[in-house]
Amino acid sequence: MKDDVAFPLYRAASCGLLAMLVSIGIARFGYAPLVPALVAGHWFSASAAFWQGTTNLAGYLIGAASMRAWRWHVHTRPAVAGLMAVTAVSLIASAWDGGEIYQGFWRLLTGITGGALMVLMAAAVVGRAPVARRGQVGGITFAGMGTGIMVSGLLIPRLLPLGLPATWALLGGFGLCASLAVAVLMPPSVITPAPKSSEKRALNKPVLLLIIGYALCAFGFVPHMLFLASFVAIGLHRGIAQGADIAAVFGIAAAAGPPILGRIADRFGFLRTLAFGYLIMSAAIAIPLFTGSTLGLAVSAIGVGALGLGAVLLTSGAIAHLVDPSRLAANWGLATMVYAVCQALVAALFSSLFHATGSYQLLFGIGAVAAFVSAFFVFAAERSPVLVDLHQGD
Repeated sequence: MKDDVAFPLYRAASCGLLAMLVSIGIARFGYAPLVPALVAGHWFSASAAFWQGTTNLAGYLIGAASMRAWRWHVHTRPAVAGLMAVTAVSLIASAWDGGEIYQGFWRLLTGITGGALMVLMAAAVVGRAPVARRGQVGGITFAGMGTGIMVSGLLIPRLLPLGLPATWALLGGFGLCASLAVAVLMPPSVITPAPKSSEKRALNKPVLLLIIGYALCAFGFVPHMLFLASFVAIGLHRGIAQGADIAAVFGIAAAAGPPILGRIADRFGFLRTLAFGYLIMSAAIAIPLFTGSTLGLAVSAIGVGALGLGAVLLTSGAIAHLVDPSRLAANWGLATMVYAVCQALVAALFSSLFHATGSYQLLFGIGAVAAFVSAFFVFAAERSPVLVDLHQGD
């Protein structure tokens, strides 16, 4: 693209990191550490807390779908800073115990902004970076998700003694500060959508195969995301403290994975890195089937944390290589929507399976197989006859 050389890569990537940290890491994943306190504080019941999370997911799908269908030019600096500011205000507004409907509205709104920012940052950073550095800057951007998960897990339990209103308000205050930083630092650029005449060509075969593999990745990621800490604490009878320790290892790996994998992808290619990443992830998921040793479980947490979150970067980068830049938002928006739906369905399915069987091993086994199969969809995408054409016209 014409402005690739002048585009300030690292400022944009750092702003992307902040956007992902606030909208996904804190506003979405930071909700889980708050649930026990919300229930204990009688803000709403445990079942209502579950539906609040579902409402957030519904908003996430709306946000991703909206960006995918957007047909106007997007000025990235005000768009990103504005969406982050809405997220921050939603967190601050949640400091008042206004009941389930009131809280549900703000959870829905943070979901919408999170889904929109997930799609927008791929187009604003990954899609506009020079091909040779796409993995590097994308890795910085998507590290914000894992960083937010880690920060939420470490910070929220230490804020809760101040009370729920103060915890919500402080999280929102951090979001406002991050929004201001992005408003100042984000390099100005404009995203031009694909014309309607190109919609029929918006999804080619390699991208379809890639999205199928990405959807199957949800089966591999969910068991560790939802059940690994419980497996250590309850399944292996090692207590809450060790369960929390393994969750912390998982979060640190989730933060470190995208930057490392981005560097690897810049050297060896996004599709190849993603395919072998899924194979390694499959092996990491399967480790608890064979050993309960502390070292083995740590390796498992590191592998799944790094590659599960790294798959977001690698999939968006691979799609950016396979489609014209003007169609990146539409294709990545579809991938984001499909993954979100699959993750929600898999979470419900695995929760039901665990309730029926009480077997952690069954969940890890299914996850390992799914990640293994994902790799072959990516290998098939790599060998598809429809290859990269960054300069094709519409």
